Amino acid sequence: MPRALCSVLVVCSILLGQNALAVKTNGNGDQASITPEVSAEEHSAKVKELIQFLSGETDPFVYKREGRSDPFMPFVSERVVQEEEAGEEEELTGMRRFEPGQLTLAAILMTEGGPMAMVQDAVGIGYVLREGNALGRTGIVNKISKNLVVIKQQYKDTAGEERYRLVEMLLKKEGEQ
Repeated sequence: MPRALCSVLVVCSILLGQNALAVKTNGNGDQASITPEVSAEEHSAKVKELIQFLSGETDPFVYKREGRSDPFMPFVSERVVQEEEAGEEEELTGMRRFEPGQLTLAAILMTEGGPMAMVQDAVGIGYVLREGNALGRTGIVNKISKNLVVIKQQYKDTAGEERYRLVEMLLKKEGEQ
């Protein structure tokens, strides 16, 4: 068998699948024999595929998506961290819409009914706070003194234990920024 034909058969066997055909040559490289390593039905089906491929009747490459990830999707996706008792998300109203950092302490009033604090949002709308009022998602007005409002916020640490942090809103003197 000519050497060029052996090369074509080796290339064809590679195209048809790894080790579909084995080419054996004798010592001087002139004679070759072809031994199929697959069944006769598989061999004839692969030969038909090769003939269709060489004649241009089939596409040279078909991407098989089964078992593969999408190459256009990001490797890392965002996880949504949910509260343990997530349930339905409640709609926040009133002072619960604002976190302490979104408000500016404008005034503190000492009255017979107890101390009150007046705060403003970024737009300039004023609100009144009393001790025990809810503020933000997890805050409660803990204490109102003559120049300070203390808000106690509940949170969970990495171990899942409930902890509290105290946020202080300081009354600025006139002319202070």
